[in-house]
Amino acid sequence: MNLFRYVENGLCTAVMAILLFAACHSADPHKGRIPLAGVDDTYLYKDEVDLMYAVNGNGEDSIAYVESYIKKWIIETLFYNKAQENVALDNDIERRVEMYRRNLILNDYQEKLVVQQLEPTLSNSEILDFYNSNLSMFDAEESLMKGYFLKVPSNSPRINDLRKWCVGKSEEDLEKIEKYCLTKDAVFECFFEEWLPIAGIAAKTPLTEYQLKERLLRKKTIEFNDNSCIYFISADTLIMEGDSKPVEMVSGEIKELLLNSKMTRFIKERKSALYDEAVQNNSIRIYNKKKP
Repeated sequence: MNLFRYVENGLCTAVMAILLFAACHSADPHKGRIPLAGVDDTYLYKDEVDLMYAVNGNGEDSIAYVESYIKKWIIETLFYNKAQENVALDNDIERRVEMYRRNLILNDYQEKLVVQQLEPTLSNSEILDFYNSNLSMFDAEESLMKGYFLKVPSNSPRINDLRKWCVGKSEEDLEKIEKYCLTKDAVFECFFEEWLPIAGIAAKTPLTEYQLKERLLRKKTIEFNDNSCIYFISADTLIMEGDSKPVEMVSGEIKELLLNSKMTRFIKERKSALYDEAVQNNSIRIYNKKKP
């Protein structure tokens, strides 16, 4: 009798534990996530909104962003629910959803293959060979330059020193110009590592683009003035409209072209190898094949 009661009490305890466990989990249908809004049985959670704010917030006030996002989510969810009530989920919709899912997976896989197996095999010599063989593809649409632009008031002191530094263009000279401009109402832009349109530089001066190009073609460092300012412009390198862009400027474009070409061949070879492997392993079954 005591043994029976012991077993009975043990079973009761076990049942109570199971019920308590189930009650605790049913009491939190969100599984620890923090809901911010709900429409029927669909919920919007804080971690989802946090992620969207991190991606698309762009410095916007977080409270305003969250309130706007919640309202938009509610409207879209209500509209989606209404669409489900009025559009039958037929086989065509399911097929399109599955095709979209397959394409997403395939694209993601192909991008990983490019990064892991194709990019490391792309050499600088391949990029240079493609560039030299296809120069006509890389004609400049506008005139470009590397160098510096300096504009100072006409009444600025030590103009002769400034002229000497502008002509010298050594690292020390450029540092002196930069320090000089910190205490003056001056504009100094140094772009020896970046190609800028000559038209954009000319727009900051009284010269037209044509006039500026003509002067820079005759002399790399020029000086001119208007009623209130003196301008110093130096073109370390010039590219005229119609000239070939330098390889450094188009290497990214060439790399993408080469990778796309390699990827097409690589994917084709990969698919063929997978098919051969599946045939060898008897993984393929074809039904209702007509006999010749």
